[in-house]
Amino acid sequence: MTGEPRLGGALLAMVIAAATLAIIGLGGLALAFDQLRAIGARYMIAVVFVAAWSLLFLMMTLVRARATPLVASAGLLLWVAYRLGVSLLAGGWPLVVDLLGELILAAGFCGYMATGLRPNAYYRRRLPAP
Repeated sequence: MTGEPRLGGALLAMVIAAATLAIIGLGGLALAFDQLRAIGARYMIAVVFVAAWSLLFLMMTLVRARATPLVASAGLLLWVAYRLGVSLLAGGWPLVVDLLGELILAAGFCGYMATGLRPNAYYRRRLPAP
């Protein structure tokens, strides 16, 4: 990787996924709010939170904010922790298993954002030594 760091690889895939999530989430809020309300307040909070998270991640990525890896990771972990708490309170073990899987994925996201070469170069503009 030489010159100006570009958005690519796994980081680009994460941005595309976040954009898709933001479009679907915000579109659903605007066009089918009744369906969101029908799932109940606990899950409604989770859906609105993750849609807002994805929009924030996209905006921070667009401006190359140095805090993006930390803010995005913290937000994602907060979302998973909230959903895990809701599933534990609801007593549904299948949801707990689902959330443990999401926790594993969130850990991978956080690890990549914290130590990955591309996020380090893109957000912090630090390039590897030649």
